[in-house]
Amino acid sequence: MALHIRDFRQSDNAELSRLCETGRLIGALPREADAARIFSGMREDGLAAAIWFSLEGGTGTILALVTAPTAHWLSDARELIAEASLWLTSRGAAHIELSPIPEQSDLLAALVDLDFQPDERAGILRRLIPARSAA
Repeated sequence: MALHIRDFRQSDNAELSRLCETGRLIGALPREADAARIFSGMREDGLAAAIWFSLEGGTGTILALVTAPTAHWLSDARELIAEASLWLTSRGAAHIELSPIPEQSDLLAALVDLDFQPDERAGILRRLIPARSAA
C-alpha cells in the first residue's frame, strides 16, 4: 500500500489539523504567514502524512513533517522527504536542510540513506547536491 503524494489542497485542512494533533511531528509547524509548500501523503483512508518545505536561493529547507502514528510512519516519512528533495533539487537547490536532527534512530538512519549528513554544531541534517556537469 504505497503512499500517493500530491500538492496540499484546502480540502485537506480538517484532516491535516487532526493529524497534527495525533501524529508524529518532526520539526516545527510553520506559521500560516510563512510561505511554505506542502505535500500531502494520501492512503485509501485519507491523509496519512504531510511535509512542509521551502526554497530560498539555493537552500531547500524541510520545515516540518507529520505522519500518522501507524506501522507505515517511517516509510511515509522517507517517501515524503525523498519527494520534497526531488522537487527542491529540480528547482535549483544546491543543498537541503532539515532541522532539528530527528531523535528517532530509525528515521535518522533512513535520512542518512538519502544522503543527509548530521551537522551536530548547527543541529541540522544537510544534504549537498552534486553540481551537474555540462559535459
